[in-house]
Amino acid sequence: MSVGQRAFRGDIAVPRWSRERLVAIALGLVALLLAFLIAHDVLFPAGSSTSAVRTVTAARGNVRSAVSGTGTVVPAGQQNLSFGVAGTLTEIDVKVGDQVKQGQLLAKLDRTTFQTALDQANNNLTTAQATLNNTLNSNAVVQAQHSLANAQQSLSDAQSQVNLTNQQDANALAADQAQLANVDQPALDQAQTNYNNAGCTTNPQPQTCTQQIQQAFTQAQNTVAQDKTKITQDQNKIASDQLNGQKTINSATAAVTSAQDSLNSQTIQRPNTIASQQAAVANAQIAAQTAQKNLDQTTLTAPTDGTVLSINGQVGENASAGTGVTAQAPGTTAPLPSTSGSTSSASGGGTAASSFMVLGNVAGLQVIAPFAEADAARLAANQTAAITFDAVANLSVPAHVLAIASGATVISNVTNYYATLVIDQLDSRLKPGMTANASVVVQQASNVLMLPNSAITRLGSLSFVNVLGKDGKTQTRQQIQTGAVGDQSTEIVSGLSAGDKVVLPQLKAPTGTAGGRGLGGGGGGGTVRIGGGG
Repeated sequence: MSVGQRAFRGDIAVPRWSRERLVAIALGLVALLLAFLIAHDVLFPAGSSTSAVRTVTAARGNVRSAVSGTGTVVPAGQQNLSFGVAGTLTEIDVKVGDQVKQGQLLAKLDRTTFQTALDQANNNLTTAQATLNNTLNSNAVVQAQHSLANAQQSLSDAQSQVNLTNQQDANALAADQAQLANVDQPALDQAQTNYNNAGCTTNPQPQTCTQQIQQAFTQAQNTVAQDKTKITQDQNKIASDQLNGQKTINSATAAVTSAQDSLNSQTIQRPNTIASQQAAVANAQIAAQTAQKNLDQTTLTAPTDGTVLSINGQVGENASAGTGVTAQAPGTTAPLPSTSGSTSSASGGGTAASSFMVLGNVAGLQVIAPFAEADAARLAANQTAAITFDAVANLSVPAHVLAIASGATVISNVTNYYATLVIDQLDSRLKPGMTANASVVVQQASNVLMLPNSAITRLGSLSFVNVLGKDGKTQTRQQIQTGAVGDQSTEIVSGLSAGDKVVLPQLKAPTGTAGGRGLGGGGGGGTVRIGGGG
């Protein structure tokens, strides 16, 4: 007995087969089971003509798939207009529904306060410009240069005078010292010698110590004493003159430093002063320009041609400086409808009430509609669409997709993407703000072989149909290859030919044995073939 037989009988000694071999055997068994089920019409039952069957003929036609969304009719362009400043309305020159041209006067505010502010700003500008001109035309630097030159000359003169005085004092001291050393001191020394030799130092004095010798000695002593006194005076004068001279030089030096500082101030700070004054002029110019702009903004004019869709205000009322802006729909200047459900029926946008006036281009109309994310993923520019309207019965107009928003918008906790559709055929009954129902063709195959979706059975990636034989009885299970899948029909790429009759699934399960085991398709007996062509 073989190993396989022992294993099949359940003997204890079972060999260890590899995992790959077990997987291969399991797959083989699954394939045999599927073949058995198909052959016996368990998975795909085929019927015969013994019971009534419904059929459809494979024919050429158009396969279409569309997605739908409900949105709002909006003007092709819209501007929310407001005054740039707040004020009292003095005139309104248009009415709702008027056609206006670019630059046309729409309304005015009281200008009095703004004209006064402009006059004050212009006066401030004149003052600032005059101050700058005075600085530019002044000779302060030249004057500072002259003052420095004078101070430097005074310092030079003082230094010369001090040097001269010091030199004179030194010469006088030297002369007095020379007089003492060279003349008067030797004379005293000689008089001293004569005095001593004459015995004038003894007591009593001899006759040789004459009065003349005594007087000469005394006079020589006095002269030397006078010389020493004069030398001392000379030295004191030198010290005094040097001190006073240094004070004079210090004062003159300080004057030079002050003059230099003044020149530096004029030279270095002058550019800064000019720059500061130029900035003051620039600021005054900006203030004047702002005042002029504020005055100009008391007049509202049309930025472009269009139709007046709404006006929010009366003459005599206060108009605030508007901040309302138009949220644009994807790919256009048309307004994005409000997601809060408060869309203005006049403008088609949700911000009209925040602006003084709304101007729109109603010569062209567009539809802005949100699409669920799964449908939005299938949208593309230039896809065709049909638009119907709740307000206008039995009206359907052609349109095309202009653009799809790249960012999501959450509406009632559901993620949506806005799409802009251009209405290609206008109708005079259409108004901005109307509800529009858009059906966009996202896939289409023209003049292709097709079948209704209900005639095709799909199992994973495989597709099958039951083909009715020419005898009107035999049904054949036929695998087909499909192409484009539409909302109602599917393109048949291969497996069928035009004119082939395909059995539609039974609406109710038949009571016969064959029909009871099927998952759909025909019932009853008859010859059934797997494969083959119709």
